[in-house]
Amino acid sequence: MINEIYDRTKDSDVLVYPGTRIAVKEEFLGGSGTYAGERFIFSAVTGNVVIDLEKHEISVLPKAKTATIPKNGDIFVGGVVNVSRQMVTIAIHYINNKEVNPTYTLVTHVSQVSREYLDSADEVIFHGDIVRGKIIDAKTIPLQGSLVGSQLGVILSNCSSCGARLKKIGRNKLKCTDCSKIERRKTTIDYGNGHLAFKL
Repeated sequence: MINEIYDRTKDSDVLVYPGTRIAVKEEFLGGSGTYAGERFIFSAVTGNVVIDLEKHEISVLPKAKTATIPKNGDIFVGGVVNVSRQMVTIAIHYINNKEVNPTYTLVTHVSQVSREYLDSADEVIFHGDIVRGKIIDAKTIPLQGSLVGSQLGVILSNCSSCGARLKKIGRNKLKCTDCSKIERRKTTIDYGNGHLAFKL
């Protein structure tokens, strides 16, 4: 699996999408347009891979720059950058299917994660998950959002142990395609259906 990463990113200017695993943390430092999981570096934006061999740094140069003003009711797609008991922090990369750069920061309270009662948001949302949600308050900083609804929630996720893609095997139940670990997420009804990380 590690070889697949290097095969995809050996040459600069490879086009990648949010959530694409692009490097191993031990081999590269994550630059702009990336975020790090426990073992791997992932693309945070749609864009071209840029590798600086001297600095051992891998970055993703955004493909487009769009000025979009968020409004209540807008649908967003973004990457989870922090999860606590009460709150999920998300970096928004798409609003109504249009890429935004720079990203907006949005928070979702645990009560807005699922219709089901949750003791903690990190029961069903993990750092690095790609989520689709709705903006419910565009006048606050950070923005406020919701993941409640069958079309909202996690649309792509990677294994918390090995970093491989998780495949949906049941309602809010995912299985790692590499190590077979079972994990729980608040998934959308169309989880994993095509390139949902970058297209609504």
